[in-house]
Amino acid sequence: MYFAVSTQGVQATSQSAFPPIVKPPIRARSADGLEMYVTVSFQWKLEPQALNPLYYLLGEEGYDDAFVRFARSAIISTCSHFPADMYFTNRTIIIAAMLEDLERNFQLPDKGLQANIKGLQLQEVDLPDEFDVEIGQTQAQLQELEVAFAERVEKEVAMQTELLVSTQQVLGNLETQRGESEGVLELNQAEVDQLLLFQERQALANNAILQQFENDTQPFDRLFELMEVRLLGDHSSDNLMFSF
Repeated sequence: MYFAVSTQGVQATSQSAFPPIVKPPIRARSADGLEMYVTVSFQWKLEPQALNPLYYLLGEEGYDDAFVRFARSAIISTCSHFPADMYFTNRTIIIAAMLEDLERNFQLPDKGLQANIKGLQLQEVDLPDEFDVEIGQTQAQLQELEVAFAERVEKEVAMQTELLVSTQQVLGNLETQRGESEGVLELNQAEVDQLLLFQERQALANNAILQQFENDTQPFDRLFELMEVRLLGDHSSDNLMFSF
């Protein structure tokens, strides 16, 4: 069954006893009240057990008009539940709901109607020109918004990268300064240790010398006397000068 402006693309049905049904696009209204013309196509297949009851109910020539009414009713009902912009943004949901409504209208066992629906296509939705213009403007604004968002993300990434580089540089400088400070501290500690060792050895030497004279009544006089003798012994005789 086809609700379309032209018969182009209409499938031949030589293998079926029922010729294709072709009708103009269906006039409907969206949930927000906009008038639209929808182009829809689908295939239907009667269950074998429904052939006789349907023949007695509608006759040989009356089934197509009834099927058109059932299909148009389902499609108009579906269109009334969705706003106009959704036909351009999420048509998949609309098609699923339309298929459910069609199956409900074509499955009436108590009335002798049992037909399976498949191959449903919502091919075109014709809305007023004003809405088309508004849709174009909205899409342009959305594109501008996407570009602005992409630029913002790019700037944020660049700033984060710059911040990361700066942070790494600061951490590197701190690590270098820490290393230099530790080197200075180690050098100073080594000098302090050497000085303490020298002072400790000097104190031990002085103490050993003093112990040699601790029994003398005049230890310091005795010490100076030995130092004078040692000094004269170390002095070269060539350096002595006498005047007469």
